[in-house]
Amino acid sequence: MLWLKAWMETRWKVTWMLFFGALIVLVAARRAPTGLLATSMMFSVVVTIFLAGTGIETASTRPGESEKGGEGSRLFTLSLPVTRARLFWVRTAAGVLETAALLSLFAVAAWLLLPSLAGNANDALGTFAVIVSLSMAVYAISACLSTFCDEGWRIRLSGLAAVGIYVLSASRRLPPAMDILQSFVSKSPLVTHRMPWDTIVAACLLAVVFFAATLMIIQKRDY
Repeated sequence: MLWLKAWMETRWKVTWMLFFGALIVLVAARRAPTGLLATSMMFSVVVTIFLAGTGIETASTRPGESEKGGEGSRLFTLSLPVTRARLFWVRTAAGVLETAALLSLFAVAAWLLLPSLAGNANDALGTFAVIVSLSMAVYAISACLSTFCDEGWRIRLSGLAAVGIYVLSASRRLPPAMDILQSFVSKSPLVTHRMPWDTIVAACLLAVVFFAATLMIIQKRDY
């Protein structure tokens, strides 16, 4: 039931992301690998923000009715005979799986359309690992925001958070291990030919911290 509900609430978002992802791949295929890296980063952030959620501040199952149907969907969710922790983990797992599936399709399409990536499997896999770790960190931040924001404000604040990270990265105000965005540019596996384990671990730890905070807020908040 919970898995079906999670899919019904996100299926239209997945469909839109598939459509836009296909357009992005066709455009990026005509550019250099560096242009594809920037495009991949933007696409992964957008996909992650749109699919993130906690399972309690849920959306309508029909497109275009998130404001109208969100309240009823939340009340129905809270009335289910399951714990809030289970709601959170099922919704999070569903969103993570959908995000990973979309990013995998995007990566495979880029692999097929860019011959320069085909001969360097290790570097391509390293780049994909960086994209996934960044996506999990963004997903956790957005899920945490959804515990006290509606859908519209969650997306806006998640976007602002992503822009804030970009500004800090561009101004070199982040510690090297936490500077995730540099792993797409100067520290990209396609450039350095090595796996940026410190950045990947830092992004995963950030995701764990925000997921734990989200679960704590869900269990203590009076909805």
